[in-house]
Amino acid sequence: MQRNLLSEAAVYSAFAEHCDVLFLPKGSFRVSTVNDVPVHLGSFNCGPILVGIHSGKPVYVISPDYNRFELVKDHLDRHPEIRRQIRIVEPSAMALAAEIMNSPASDLECRYPRLSARKEGRGLRWGGFALGLTTALVGMNLPVMAWFWTFMMFMALACLMMGGARIASAVSTWHDPMEYKLPGSLASRNIIWPGYTVLVPLYREANVVPELVTSLAQLDYPMESLQVLFLVESDDRETLNALRGERLSSAMDILVVPDGYPRTKPRALSYGLAEATGDYITVFDAEDRPEPDQLKKAAVMFAQTPETVACLQARLTIDNANDGFLSRQFAFEYACLFDQMLPWLFRLGIPFPLGGTSNHFRKRALDQVGGWDRFNVTEDADLGVRLARFGLRLGVMTSSTYEEAPVTLSGWLAQRTRWYKGWLQTIGVHMRQPADLLRDVGPRNFLALAALFAGALSLIALHPVFFVLLFAYLIGLVQLPGPETGVEIVMLGLSFGGSAIGYLGSVIAIWKAGDRRQFGPQLFDMVSLPLYWFFTGIAFYRAVWELFAHPYRWNKTSHGQARHRVRVRT
Repeated sequence: MQRNLLSEAAVYSAFAEHCDVLFLPKGSFRVSTVNDVPVHLGSFNCGPILVGIHSGKPVYVISPDYNRFELVKDHLDRHPEIRRQIRIVEPSAMALAAEIMNSPASDLECRYPRLSARKEGRGLRWGGFALGLTTALVGMNLPVMAWFWTFMMFMALACLMMGGARIASAVSTWHDPMEYKLPGSLASRNIIWPGYTVLVPLYREANVVPELVTSLAQLDYPMESLQVLFLVESDDRETLNALRGERLSSAMDILVVPDGYPRTKPRALSYGLAEATGDYITVFDAEDRPEPDQLKKAAVMFAQTPETVACLQARLTIDNANDGFLSRQFAFEYACLFDQMLPWLFRLGIPFPLGGTSNHFRKRALDQVGGWDRFNVTEDADLGVRLARFGLRLGVMTSSTYEEAPVTLSGWLAQRTRWYKGWLQTIGVHMRQPADLLRDVGPRNFLALAALFAGALSLIALHPVFFVLLFAYLIGLVQLPGPETGVEIVMLGLSFGGSAIGYLGSVIAIWKAGDRRQFGPQLFDMVSLPLYWFFTGIAFYRAVWELFAHPYRWNKTSHGQARHRVRVRT
């Protein structure tokens, strides 16, 4: 039987000694960064990869194939002055470097590991399991009325908070203009516009490529200052061929994202960030149709705001609101969020989770905070919180991007499951050390973020429970005793009062937001709200399951399914 007498490490260690250079054992080096961006040269299979600076000179690691040992030795003999800049490692160590360099987003994991969802995994999942098990064990020993009042009061409190916030946001933005025109003086050709990079992550989107390219070609921004990068996964030949078949402008380019783990949108965005040349960066999805002057509006607003304003969120609006019940409710939901809630929070100076598209960044700010987290499936929500933790502010701009809402229940559930899973990841990341979060954002913003994330998710989680209990009560499976004391009567009144305010606040906000977006809100839209909330609860519990089973799986949203999309205003 043939046996391997020498390990890989032993072979490469001996080769390093033969070449009179140093050998680095696996795990003993870390990829270097320049200007906060990881740097590498050559191939991940053999190098060279820049790993540091020694005595003012760069140091590289290499791992040549066996059949190239003599070539490397001869080269070092001819150029002995570079021996001090070379380190030899075994191939498996290069594979480790490839994992580190899997995405430029790994810079976040290297610089701020406590802020990456990669480290969250087991802690949050098993912590949640332990909490659920403890609650179940304690609940088995509680009387039915204790469960009943706890549930009623908790749901009433969540409804009251969210309903109050929706009413306040609707009133605060009641007379806000929906459109903003740039001054005519900005049309002058003598104005030098800053460099702008548009990142467009795509995966299996060949069917919407023609419309996407047409929409981006209509952006009103000087071609010499614009860079549009289509980020396509290496195995997505259909989308790549569709793009190559289009007539791309001189500002447009295709960037093929190398295969790697996990396959997520933020990982692709990180590759785009590494190649971006603009002072400002924005993200558009495959189905997006931004207003043509959106980049100019963002550039003007950035110029008028302090450097601490790191991001401006444009307003997302659904343009296929009449495609069915789900797309219609989705349209109202977006109108409330982007036309009311986010502008209200912006005025109060409270950080908020960003939308997944049409968020405009100062590139310096993205580099400062480590870019996107490739392990968080709602990278937008996480980034909104992380920017705030670094003392940076978020803004909202008066410009719309038109999007397509899912039209099937399966597509809607998959997308919403990913959103809620990412929110849970974001909570797990930023609540690892609550004292640090409190110190970073301050008490007021700490409480506001807790209400936004935990309050919203709690309400979403409670809706299916409420409907199940209501159905069980109606068919006689559950008999809940009525209030017997004055305290219980007051508690019941507070519970129903809080729930009523929550529902009323949602109705007011939806009616006003839908009317301003010309969706034509109807009575049925208001009455059917609880049914839509029930579906959101189902998506939440599916997200909890996925957090355990598939924490980094990206549920792909299919685009190009809409039947009726309205025309973009110009």
